[in-house]
Amino acid sequence: MYSVGTHSPDASENLDPGNLPTRLVSNVQRYMTIRLASFLVMFWNSLAVTVALVIYNHGGKDHFGESGFITLLSTLQLLAIALLADKILQARKPEQKEPLWKQPYAVWRIISFSFIFLAADEYLSIHEVLDLLIHDIFDWQETGLTDRIDDLIVGLYGIVGIGTLFIYRGELKPYRKSFPLFTWGFALLFCMVGLDTLTNEKDFLELFFEHNLADTIYIWLIHLEDSLKVFAEAFFILAFYSILQGVKRIPEQTIYPPKEKTSALGYSKYFKH
Repeated sequence: MYSVGTHSPDASENLDPGNLPTRLVSNVQRYMTIRLASFLVMFWNSLAVTVALVIYNHGGKDHFGESGFITLLSTLQLLAIALLADKILQARKPEQKEPLWKQPYAVWRIISFSFIFLAADEYLSIHEVLDLLIHDIFDWQETGLTDRIDDLIVGLYGIVGIGTLFIYRGELKPYRKSFPLFTWGFALLFCMVGLDTLTNEKDFLELFFEHNLADTIYIWLIHLEDSLKVFAEAFFILAFYSILQGVKRIPEQTIYPPKEKTSALGYSKYFKH
């Protein structure tokens, strides 16, 4: 039974100096692929944010709003993550008769469907509709405090995401290199939620700044909030892309060896043959 990062008995063949050029080229191609993806994703997001800021500063449309192209970019990125999760599932799913929901890699289907929902939420502002629905159900008068419920809902999305990854942590362990990307993604996400809560109304800013200055700070914080959102998504894209690359390199038996039966929660139960 071999674990990730260990060598099989035949690994000595890979240590043959004659194989070094081949292995070196393979490694360069592998890492350059991820680096190229990182460059393209970050460049695209930086370009979109920069163009939106330039247009706004020259008196044009505010593309950070719900009808701007930043929202469209965000929606497309969320759909891209859903697609990557589905690709990971297809790469991880072996030919067997057991139902998908009993397998640890079912998490990729959960993630895929979740990001499809998040894309719909981003484009249709479902969390804002839920905010209004909560006010109607409890017959609450909208105040500066209760009007921030929609921001808390977005924060709840992030908490549910972390919880899901924790529950299925056994499925993610072989792909530890993606963990820093997830960390950055969630960090930016919660910073965005904090700014969203702060900028839901101008009331908090006006406690510390005079009216005109509060207006200016308010606008720039909104732009920063939406910028953090798309860059958080960028890190999630790279995290899932990194996992997809890892799935293609790591054989199934090194993730869950044949003599080890792993539950969907990532725990192992050993049994005798």
